[in-house]
Amino acid sequence: MSALARSLYGLRRQVSGRWPVLVLLLVWPMLWTGALSGAALWQARLPQVSAVALLTVALVWSVLREVSGPRASAERSAAAELELGMLLVTGVFVLLAATGGARSFLYPLAYAVVSFLLVVHRHRVVATGLLLSTVALELALGFNAGFEGAWTLTAYHLTFLGFFAAGNMLVLSSLVRRLRKTHVTEVEASLAQMRQEARDFRLIGSSLPPESRARSREEEELRMAHAAVEGIHEQLFHTLELLRTSMRLRSCVLLWCEQNGSGKLSARNPPTLVVKEIATQSEYAVEERVLSGPGLLTSLIADPKEVRLHTLKGKRLPPYYQGPEPVTDLCAVPLLDGASLRGILCADRIDDQPFSDEDAAVLNRAANHIRRVIEHERVFAAVERSKYEQEQFYRASEMLSEALTLEQVYEKTFCAIRTIAGYDLGVISVVGPGGEHEALAVDASEDEGEWASLASELQGHHWSNTRSLVSMAVKNRHTMPATGDLADPDAPVFGESLRLPKAKSIIVLPLLRGEQVLGAITLVARRGAVFPTATREMLRVIGHHVAVSLQNARMYQSMEMRATTDGLTGLTNHRAFQERLAQLHDLAERTGQKYSVVLTDIDHFKSINDTYGHPVGDQVLKRVSSIFTGRARKVDTVARYGGEEFVLVLPDTDGKSAEQLANKLREEIGDQVMTSEHGTFKITISMGVAEFPLDGKERLGLVEKADQALYYCKEHGRNCVRRWSDGA
Repeated sequence: MSALARSLYGLRRQVSGRWPVLVLLLVWPMLWTGALSGAALWQARLPQVSAVALLTVALVWSVLREVSGPRASAERSAAAELELGMLLVTGVFVLLAATGGARSFLYPLAYAVVSFLLVVHRHRVVATGLLLSTVALELALGFNAGFEGAWTLTAYHLTFLGFFAAGNMLVLSSLVRRLRKTHVTEVEASLAQMRQEARDFRLIGSSLPPESRARSREEEELRMAHAAVEGIHEQLFHTLELLRTSMRLRSCVLLWCEQNGSGKLSARNPPTLVVKEIATQSEYAVEERVLSGPGLLTSLIADPKEVRLHTLKGKRLPPYYQGPEPVTDLCAVPLLDGASLRGILCADRIDDQPFSDEDAAVLNRAANHIRRVIEHERVFAAVERSKYEQEQFYRASEMLSEALTLEQVYEKTFCAIRTIAGYDLGVISVVGPGGEHEALAVDASEDEGEWASLASELQGHHWSNTRSLVSMAVKNRHTMPATGDLADPDAPVFGESLRLPKAKSIIVLPLLRGEQVLGAITLVARRGAVFPTATREMLRVIGHHVAVSLQNARMYQSMEMRATTDGLTGLTNHRAFQERLAQLHDLAERTGQKYSVVLTDIDHFKSINDTYGHPVGDQVLKRVSSIFTGRARKVDTVARYGGEEFVLVLPDTDGKSAEQLANKLREEIGDQVMTSEHGTFKITISMGVAEFPLDGKERLGLVEKADQALYYCKEHGRNCVRRWSDGA
């Protein structure tokens, strides 16, 4: 079973997303030929029975994946829905065909499956595809029925299918979609309420709205805020319930003040009062969180001091009641944050028992206790948030430490920054000795077409405007702008030719390495307040890491180039050539493709050095190597084999084509006129060609045969090209 499971798993990975097509290819021919009708199923040959078994396994597998797999909690794609739906429909019709075809006693199962699939689908194209597939399978069964009245029975089945499909799509599908929409709305409202409460308790900074965070950061902050809010509410309720019981209160309520506008709280500019927690025995306590007005609490809002009211006689009620309640006494104490009114703790009675000074002192101590509870949770949430940010910062630093090449540095930089701050456009630019800037890497939000278009314009963009924001940040060696907000949308950021009219937040981080300025990282967002002070500080440190990583990547690139490149000609050196030839040879052996090796030698090169000097000899080597490089394709390898010898490896090239290219190179080099202190002269080359696998199947033997062909040229006049297969 384990071997079968591994085989099926491998098959599933190979054909992922194409199960519906495979199932129809397997089952439809058998339905068409009648191999699955009635008792013929049991007389079918082994391949057909195996196909039915494979269908059954695939059906069970897909159902289990949908129920228990990762996609069970996520939004299913249309392809996944179509896959499962077509497997179910096809499986049902296989069962119908095996139990009597068009006369099967299990036909109600087809109606039930179609009804179920048309109700739970999320994409209309899926419903259409499933309905068409069901009709096609029904017609296939009717065609294979082979008894009188089969088409009439098929018409009845199609009619019933049509009624079931229409009824479910028109009635139940609309109901399901409405329920889904209502559920989504309720979830969003709950999340919004939790965010607001977290801000009321200042668990989430008001300067950091959720939309200013990247998705992962928003989710993490919501998780922390949710735990803190739940903890606060639990302690608040127990505190209020304890007060209500011990002080024989009718209700004990904590109201929170939400400021309207930017003015100071006063009787003329009252806050919106929100019921944060309530412990009551009344049936008339408000169900809505937001109160319509302050009512009896207006004086406390105007002057945040303790308020005690007596002999109310139920005629005047606190604002948290929505019906007649015989309240006689009320005591309200403010919750102060410094000099600011944050909330009001209210207690009332119905038995004409005034609140004494001792009662008021208890309520004031309770208000202070509530304030401390909120402060403790606020500190805890801040510690958790700081811990999360430090973890993200550590992850960012770790990712940058793994980067070796420049491309990896660019990729890891954007990944690292996204863990710290969300942005719509990110640009890594370098500055040259002359002050000219160049955008080397650009990253833009995938779902924003305008930013993606701007990113394509910025890739490789050059500018030298000293008035641009990037230029000033690099010149001053300081992060700009100071607030992280773009005050003037028309201000040049990347020179005069590119503007950012929709940008509201921007930060330019100069990349400093000691006294050297390597370039800058520019982050742009269409939302405001994306880069607050704490985020700017973290990004500034990340900028230092990026500068170090860039310099290390350049050093790595330089070392790699020295290890694989000839210092004089810039061509691949002998060691790197052998490695690339080995890779190409292994690939050619697996795929059966051809390749050719061309070995060349400059004629009479020792005489050139002796006559004109070694510096002129070096110029000859450079000239020849540049001609080879200019003629070579990107897939070709041009290497300095040693001394005045060069070698070309030409993938997917036979000996004849390699010979033609070699002759063109020989003629072009022969036309070159070299100059020196001792006059002008011309150079010629000789070239030997060997082809894989025609001339040899061993890598080293192939190079040897190209060398033999080259030796033949030297022995027969030089300045020529010879293939080994021509008799070298």
